[in-house]
Amino acid sequence: MAQEYEVIIIGGGPAGLSAGIFTARQKVSCLLISKDLGGQLNLIPKLENYPGTIMSSGPLLARTLENQFLMFGGEMVYDTVEHVEETESGLSVKTTRSEYKTKALVLAPGKVPNNLGVENESSFVNKGVHYCTKCDAPFYQGRTTAVIGVGAYLLESGILLSRMASKIYLIYKGGALGGDKEMIASIEKKENIELVPQSSVKALSGANSLQSITIVNNSGQEKVVNVDGLFIEMGSKINLDFIKHLVIINTRNEIEITPDGKTSHPAIFAAGDATSIPYKQIVAACSGGATAGLSAFNYVEKLKGKPGIRADWKKTIGDTVFHY
Repeated sequence: MAQEYEVIIIGGGPAGLSAGIFTARQKVSCLLISKDLGGQLNLIPKLENYPGTIMSSGPLLARTLENQFLMFGGEMVYDTVEHVEETESGLSVKTTRSEYKTKALVLAPGKVPNNLGVENESSFVNKGVHYCTKCDAPFYQGRTTAVIGVGAYLLESGILLSRMASKIYLIYKGGALGGDKEMIASIEKKENIELVPQSSVKALSGANSLQSITIVNNSGQEKVVNVDGLFIEMGSKINLDFIKHLVIINTRNEIEITPDGKTSHPAIFAAGDATSIPYKQIVAACSGGATAGLSAFNYVEKLKGKPGIRADWKKTIGDTVFHY
């Protein structure tokens, strides 16, 4: 028989964990389902831009959020969600190993960056190879870097790195840069950017960290350049096959949400990188998770005929809980 929860959260990254904290804190039964703990937080060895946190890391933040969620009575299971269906009493969430029922669902599946597909690429992750320029570019002040990517991802990465690195190799497969004309003009004026068209990265080399890359052009000619870091901006994958029949997905394969985390389905809420929010940052994911979690809680409360809450500040006086 399927276990029942008032709220189920899909995704164990910053958005999902934050949704869990703000939901479980309200003393409703809450289950978080995820394939792993942290998601893209695990790609961040040094976390500098999360407010109130100094000299931390993505994995450490993930573990801290998990502890908070469990401390408030939330439950967590490592599994893969395969399908979500509507039922007469709510929603049915089917995973690889089990099935659960819920009144409200929070989606926070996040996204997975596309890798380069080069041999030994994984051995250099966070040791010179990075998938988020805006996250890790500050670590390359005055150093030599390369970036390979597509479209706006490549242009944005090049411009950001040009403000920090002393030298940037901008590598792309086409004969000319494509995308926003103003951004292209800005890149072409940068003296520390060397354009490397009609090319790709063939190999990565180094001892304990990345030291050089082998670039090959469309004619098969190869050259080795010494770099301190390589940024891979090839876009990302968002898996929404399990839910796309129930919520509106935009042309960028993101879940469309309102400012309060609502989707097109009244019982489904969403947060984080898999949604239509403009800034894909950890702090934005946590904020969206808190919002979606409280909106899911309010939805469940209204099903019970209760008014819900407007904030998470509360004070207990006697047997009465006052919300502010």
